Amino acid sequence: MRRADSPIVRLRTEFARRRAYFTSAYPEVTELNVRNLRLACLIALGLGFVLTPIACWLLPWWSPSAVHVVFASVAIGPIVALTVLGPRVKRRPYAGAVLCLAVEAIMLGWLVVIDTVFSPLAPGSLVQPAAIALAVLVATPWGWSVWTAAAAEVALMVLSFIFKPELVAHVDAFSAVVGFAVTAALSQLAMELRLRDFEARERYRELSEIDGLTGLLNKGALVSAARRAIERAGRSRGIAAVMVDIDDFKHVNDQFGHDEGDELLRLLAEVLRESFRATDAVGRFGGDEFMVVAVGLSHPFVVESKMNRVLEMFRVRGGRLLGAPVSASAGVVLVGPSAARSITYEALVRQADQALYEVKRASKGAFAVHRFEPEEPACERRADQVSAQPASNSNPASTIDREVTANE
Repeated sequence: MRRADSPIVRLRTEFARRRAYFTSAYPEVTELNVRNLRLACLIALGLGFVLTPIACWLLPWWSPSAVHVVFASVAIGPIVALTVLGPRVKRRPYAGAVLCLAVEAIMLGWLVVIDTVFSPLAPGSLVQPAAIALAVLVATPWGWSVWTAAAAEVALMVLSFIFKPELVAHVDAFSAVVGFAVTAALSQLAMELRLRDFEARERYRELSEIDGLTGLLNKGALVSAARRAIERAGRSRGIAAVMVDIDDFKHVNDQFGHDEGDELLRLLAEVLRESFRATDAVGRFGGDEFMVVAVGLSHPFVVESKMNRVLEMFRVRGGRLLGAPVSASAGVVLVGPSAARSITYEALVRQADQALYEVKRASKGAFAVHRFEPEEPACERRADQVSAQPASNSNPASTIDREVTANE
């Protein structure tokens, strides 16, 4: 048996799949659980009103007890709780799981009481179908829903031996064991279907958001991630925007071929992925140009140290890959916490591009660090550009504090 096929490896893989599902998709998991439970309670309430008259007609000797009437109010309570609290716990996975498990426990607990205390001469008939349905409809980490159903089956067996004749109690015990086995099997099947659906959607998301060549975010996903990062930074932290491209990339393609050029793009992507955090927005902006938006990275010394390391790693690894000198250039814009509240994505990208092309004009294989400068509204800027058209060769960035550092 190959190591990858061993039971331990398969178990770890299954745990990893479930952890990814409950970690990445917990808002929709909670929403689906709440919706399923609310629907189940509504069905139980409807069946209670429909089946009670049918039972009275088919079983003349049987009449509904007070607990059957109370069960209607017990079903209404969870419906109201799920409707009111469901939207509030959507973004709180543990609170959502506790709410769903509490509703499941209440419903199963009342059914256990009905099947035992108030039906002392008849075998239980309500707990098993309800346990199977609820365990399938509710997905929780570590199978808590299944264990809640198991607790209900144990309670059914114990109360049956207390309140029922021995023969009937044995029938209930057997049905409880069979019911739990069916519950566990169907719960696993439902969980597998959920996992496959989640993984299919994740693959589709990756195909739509991930650049196929480099494995980083493509431009559309990068822009969205950058905008979200700017919103987060605007609350209390600074931000850094980095634009990086490969020097003379067209010459690399012409001299070494497009396959080697693609390898060089993958190498730069790997260097950026290693150098920045998983929470940073790192992606391919277009062609050989890459962008990084990092929240909380606003200290000049830290940025300069990081950029020196990035460019040096790329120079060494790229030279080893092509057997010829390779370099990259970068432009960085730093935004302090106070200015982060008023920046826009467009202004940030514009100034990072300006810093990059300043390096490309002056010297390659280096980076420039600019402080973000608030920009005037777009309409005023266009008017100024039209009025200043003859003086277009003047230096528009003379008021920006910058530092160009050669990467020795």
